[in-house]
Amino acid sequence: MSGTETQLPPYPDSISAVAFHPTNPDLLVTGSWDSNVYLHNLKQVSAAKKFKQRGAVLDVAWGNSETLVYAGGLGKEVKSIDLTSGTETVIARHEDAVKCVEYLADLDLVLSASWDSTLRLTSPSTPLSSTVIPLPGKVYSLALSPSKIVVAMADRAIWIFDIAALGEAVKAGTEGKEIQPWQKRESSLKFMTRAVKCMPGDEGYVTTSIEGRVAVEFFNSEASAQSKKYAFKCHRQVIEGVDTVYPVQGLAFNPVHGTFATGGGDCTVSLWDPTAKKRLRQFPKYPSPISALAFSADGQRLAVAFSEADEGGANGEKNGNGCIIRECGDECKPKAKA
Repeated sequence: MSGTETQLPPYPDSISAVAFHPTNPDLLVTGSWDSNVYLHNLKQVSAAKKFKQRGAVLDVAWGNSETLVYAGGLGKEVKSIDLTSGTETVIARHEDAVKCVEYLADLDLVLSASWDSTLRLTSPSTPLSSTVIPLPGKVYSLALSPSKIVVAMADRAIWIFDIAALGEAVKAGTEGKEIQPWQKRESSLKFMTRAVKCMPGDEGYVTTSIEGRVAVEFFNSEASAQSKKYAFKCHRQVIEGVDTVYPVQGLAFNPVHGTFATGGGDCTVSLWDPTAKKRLRQFPKYPSPISALAFSADGQRLAVAFSEADEGGANGEKNGNGCIIRECGDECKPKAKA
């Protein structure tokens, strides 16, 4: 039923990442600052399997089955986790914390981006043998589209890699330092990037910042396409006459409808139509600042992670850590044009 919400069991610490399985909307993995990866089967929300890691978990990603997950974090390593047997294997190591992990199914590669200013490409079949691409700064967020990889870094740097070209380079054994991005850009937002996600239709991507703003960007570099990009303010409140601005940490695209959700330090989640440039709705406030968002592959569920240690929390709204699953129904559909 649309709008129904189910809260998962409480977490002892902040949630850094949430990820639905690419095809099964009942399976959700999360990563937490308590150094655990959690597996939730939404058919039995009371029971979650935990997998202890070496340091806080900053990101999680599904592999090529319902039993394989990759995780990275302050342990400076990327591990594969067999969710059935519990077997864990270190497949990549970094010099600093691993901020982002993604699995690139087309090339059977695990991507890991780190505060050590590198992007590493690792085949699960040859662990600890990574192609290391130097980057100009510390990585804050990474996202995949059907044809591109978008890496958001310090100093507002955005690098975009073409997946097909990257695959050819890796296949040819090209050294990482020789691999160049398809495009190098500067963020349209003046302040530090918090999150980046790609449009499901492969037209472009969205970024959020610490300063209550969102930018909608397009891959096509022609002037006619670039003229369509825009940015807007959100997640702001007037408190006692003062305009209070919150970071926008949560970001997720609905894979079916192409709308996207943002979650802020103001403990709210808003849903946006990027084509109409309008907000569709804002959901009722959550207990603590939003730390991560994810839609299920069928677009029917939204996982909302909230964490009391995150920046924000208007009027002392710091009410624990947790994850709520919202049944979306048709509320994520763009409104029909009049």
